[in-house]
Amino acid sequence: MRVFDSWAWIEFFRGSRAGQAVKDMVEGQDILFTPAICLAEIKAKYLSEAKDPAERLSFIKSRTSIVDIDGAVAEEGADLKIQHGLHTVDALVLASARRAGGELVTGDKHFRGISGVFMLE
Repeated sequence: MRVFDSWAWIEFFRGSRAGQAVKDMVEGQDILFTPAICLAEIKAKYLSEAKDPAERLSFIKSRTSIVDIDGAVAEEGADLKIQHGLHTVDALVLASARRAGGELVTGDKHFRGISGVFMLE
């Protein structure tokens, strides 16, 4: 199982080399997830660039299961924030990946060295 964070999706839509690795995973046989909070990050990014995010968000929701942030994920996020010195959103993304039982796919340097994270370069 793979869990894509915002960084991975943005590279996917850019068509970068890292994005190609994400594309290969999307087209593969893995069960895929996206944390709900990543939808907010992605939408905000494209809105700030005056781009319509609807098609991209629809694609993500059609190809992956969305991991909601409930009380348990929020509390685990707090633990991970303190344990790894993460920003709150990053901690919630990691907690969501762990809730889904999947490996977090990212290239975000904040996750470097954390177990259960597949770093794209």
